Amino acid sequence: MNWIRSSTPKNAVFAGSMQLLAGVKLCTGRTVTNHPHYEDKALRERTKQVYQIYAKQPPENVHSILRTFGADYVILEDSICYERRHNRGCRLRDLLDVTNGHVMDGPGLDDPDLVPSAHPRFCDAIRKDEPPYTSFFSRVFKNKTFHVYKLKKQEK
Repeated sequence: MNWIRSSTPKNAVFAGSMQLLAGVKLCTGRTVTNHPHYEDKALRERTKQVYQIYAKQPPENVHSILRTFGADYVILEDSICYERRHNRGCRLRDLLDVTNGHVMDGPGLDDPDLVPSAHPRFCDAIRKDEPPYTSFFSRVFKNKTFHVYKLKKQEK
């Protein structure tokens, strides 16, 4: 939170998990793309879209989604991307995979209508700092738990 307060503009918009963004809003006053203390159908859909950061999506899709909601930065959490406490099928990334029609990671049975994704999991692949991810995002902060990326402006 200290880094956000000291290193980003006051009008910066942050995307990430709802539980983390509640703290970002409270501790920094920055604008967030989705907040857990307000509930309606539109916010559920917005959250589902923002959470594509933890799905098997290409960087251009994630960038476009986040820009749609005005995000300048995205915060990725290792505890969500690499979550191992819950069984297969109960993790956020599994729910996103099934919703997106993709086979879940790890051993186990999948519904027969699910297919392997053509793309790696965004939250994992972006950490390699390689193209095409570096065309859309630049890492501006990391610690043992969080990785913060600034969305690059795309030329029209």
